[in-house]
Amino acid sequence: MKAKGAVRNKVKKNRIIGANWVSYLKPVSIVITLICVVLSVALLLAQLINKDVNQLEIEATFAHVSEDDIRTQLQGVFPDGFAYLDVSKVNERLIELPMISSVQVEKIWPDTLKVSVQEEKPVAIWNGSSMVSQQGEILPLALAQLQLPELQGSEGDSRLVMQHFQLFNRWGKRHQLNLISLNSTASGWQLIYKNNLQIWLDNAQAMHGLQQLESVLQQFQLERIQRIDMRYEQGFAVAWKDQAQAQGKEKII
Repeated sequence: MKAKGAVRNKVKKNRIIGANWVSYLKPVSIVITLICVVLSVALLLAQLINKDVNQLEIEATFAHVSEDDIRTQLQGVFPDGFAYLDVSKVNERLIELPMISSVQVEKIWPDTLKVSVQEEKPVAIWNGSSMVSQQGEILPLALAQLQLPELQGSEGDSRLVMQHFQLFNRWGKRHQLNLISLNSTASGWQLIYKNNLQIWLDNAQAMHGLQQLESVLQQFQLERIQRIDMRYEQGFAVAWKDQAQAQGKEKII
């Protein structure tokens, strides 16, 4: 037979354990409640922040690309709203357009996307079918109405040809000559200036040929010369426009 005191002690012990569990559950429930409140507020703020992109501001010169081109290129880029819009994707989309060289994208609260576009600046016509930038990058279209210089060369040589064009053009400007055509051929560089003066230079020693020509150029009246060929090992050849004077033949000097 169990003693009454033992039963009382057991019941008392169970009550103490139950009270301890209750004391532990209270702070846990409070923490869970706070987390739920924070998550609810965060979701509510996200819904308020993540509005649709309602305005698209475009800054560009619109010389070789239109606003419609830009808007069409950006279709489907931001379906998830302002907050989740990835500006890098906008940049990647626009840089795919052939006449755009660089893009800056900015999100403006609460619903505006600002796009600043730097367009490519074509410097010359390349092989009659496309254009080329100052860096020698081929732009896959040709605008004849721009009346740009015409460059010709082998596929893949656009950068090399552009570099030489800039050198030859600077040389020509010192003598009031405007370079309008440059052809890179297996037999040499053919330079054609606005006054129809043609200069032929050796592929390997083009600038050396111009330096040699520089030293004697003042001795000639350039408007009377049709062609100068600097590809000779010794001297150079001159063809005069006045055929009566030189029978239309080149003269080795």
